Amino acid sequence: MSAPGRNGDGVRRVMYYMGYPQRMAGGNRSMFELVVNLPPRVRPLVVVAGEGRVVDAFRAAGVEVEVVVPPGGLNRFGRAVLAQSAAGRARMAVAEAAPFVLRLRRMIAERGIDLVHVNDVRGAALAAPAARMAGRPVVAHLRGELPFGRLGRFLFERSGHRIVTVSEGVRATLSPAGRRRAVTVYNGIRELPPSPRKLPWLESLRARGVAVVACFASVVPFKGHHHLVRAAALLNERGWRDRVAFVCVGDLVAEHGPYREWVMGTMRELGVDNVTFTGWQDDPFAFYPYADLTVLPSVTYERIDLGGGETIEARGNEGFPRTHLEAMRFGLPIVGTRIAGVPEQVLDGVTGRVVEPGDPAALADAIEELLRDPARRREMGERGRERVERLFSTRAYVEGVLAVYDAL
Repeated sequence: MSAPGRNGDGVRRVMYYMGYPQRMAGGNRSMFELVVNLPPRVRPLVVVAGEGRVVDAFRAAGVEVEVVVPPGGLNRFGRAVLAQSAAGRARMAVAEAAPFVLRLRRMIAERGIDLVHVNDVRGAALAAPAARMAGRPVVAHLRGELPFGRLGRFLFERSGHRIVTVSEGVRATLSPAGRRRAVTVYNGIRELPPSPRKLPWLESLRARGVAVVACFASVVPFKGHHHLVRAAALLNERGWRDRVAFVCVGDLVAEHGPYREWVMGTMRELGVDNVTFTGWQDDPFAFYPYADLTVLPSVTYERIDLGGGETIEARGNEGFPRTHLEAMRFGLPIVGTRIAGVPEQVLDGVTGRVVEPGDPAALADAIEELLRDPARRREMGERGRERVERLFSTRAYVEGVLAVYDAL
């Protein structure tokens, strides 16, 4: 039996703090999957740092949502806060962070919150201190590899009374002290209903016998689209140009415009004309039925030369990619990279292929191997479907998180 909530009615009031409101990317979608499938004994309040697709999704699902926008510099994204000097961060902590934390603390007390669950590093920095000041336990969800140095890791690991990691690969990146307070709970996914949306241009490709390789990811450097473009060029050189189409489904993130333009320029230089970027799609599930396989060429870290003396860092925080779970639900084989929790999702040679990150030739070889063998693709897809149903269900995900709550 669960412990009674602060209102004495046996219902726990849990605040879910989400610091990135712009996109319903993997981490936010996984939190959505948790919240909308909670049992009646947990009453959620979702607090989001701004209006956007995240708020829209929860409101549409009938979940109670509060938008609490952090002031000034606290509401900057893309690691902009970390790029400031130590003195700048100190001034922000006094002038902006402290009042905002006190505001959240009052909300926690006034709403009768029993526990605070933060979904990201920003939440750990802002909502976790407020919860501790209010005397409430904190669960910090680590959905990917921490992109920080020692101080950032130290602060995150101590933000929560318990840490939930999405894979053992991510848990292994914590310090020994952090690992002792962490438990791995795999993200879960339900059976996905067929989308009513039809895509005539993909139907036309399939009718002509063209294979479709789909990549579901926002176009940001660590997702590795530049490696996929080079793999496509290699396959085209081997005679696949008119026999395979690469379809990249994902948000064209504004702040990464220079990277996107460089990728497009690389395509022109290599003569690659069978890669399509669709941009954001409200219904990405419409694309899966047209795919023969999916690919996600993510990297952990790279320095990318954009030319003209401009370089950028591809510093990833992959954890347990949701697109792999979706592909398995649709019975598709997967080509992924050996980072974070991917090897825990994709069994190399059984449900797909796992290659080293940052290697377009290995990526091309794995894709070609599956393109040449339709029977093997079907077998891998079926084994993937069985695996996701057995290990990565929504029920197991929710029960795993509730067990963490109960332990607190």
